[in-house]
Amino acid sequence: MTIAPIMMPTPPVAPELSGLRGITGVAGAEQPAKVDLAESFGKALQDAHAAEHRATDAAERFAKGDPRMGIHEVVIASEKANIAVRYATTLKNKALEAYRELMATQV
Repeated sequence: MTIAPIMMPTPPVAPELSGLRGITGVAGAEQPAKVDLAESFGKALQDAHAAEHRATDAAERFAKGDPRMGIHEVVIASEKANIAVRYATTLKNKALEAYRELMATQV
């Protein structure tokens, strides 16, 4: 009598983690997507610029007495801009750190 192996269903992978399959070494796994550093920097800067613009616009509307703009919305927009700028700065710092580490590597 032969016993069939128990096949466990593969758990679903979160979309943000799907690119990590190639790292696990699973046979037949798809390769992770290529990351364009210039595109990442550009997108981070565009997002930061847009968030700062929205925060400035919200603050101006609140200062002019727009009844549809509350102080909580101004603070939220300001914090989103702050986070976007910090993200862009962190991305730049990590790229520079990686570059310096590569340059310090002896061949």
